[in-house]
Amino acid sequence: MSGLPESLNLVVNLGTVAILCIEGSYVPQIVRLYRIKHAEDVSVFFPSLNLFGRGLAVIYSFAQHQPVFVVGFMLGMLLRAILLSQVVYYRWQHRRPARLGRVALNEASGTDAMSGVAPGLS
Repeated sequence: MSGLPESLNLVVNLGTVAILCIEGSYVPQIVRLYRIKHAEDVSVFFPSLNLFGRGLAVIYSFAQHQPVFVVGFMLGMLLRAILLSQVVYYRWQHRRPARLGRVALNEASGTDAMSGVAPGLS
């Protein structure tokens, strides 16, 4: 079929399944964050470092002529970028109402939003 010996074809298929399982392991976390709409308990550092490492792995795999791993690691980069984007976005969204509440409170009390001091009293 593909011109590869049967044993090599098995190894390529095994590698493909392995990389899909490893990289796909982020999908449940992405789905969970989407459902609960907050990410206070998820580290920003972990997906950031992991995304950077996957980028280096893509370069290495490309240099070693390993297309299965190039594609797999690129899929991993996409999933980690989605996760990182979710963490940043949901944290920003979660903190935004608190900031808006402080601004509204300051406006209602007549204080400066930055200093918390009423105008003309500084």
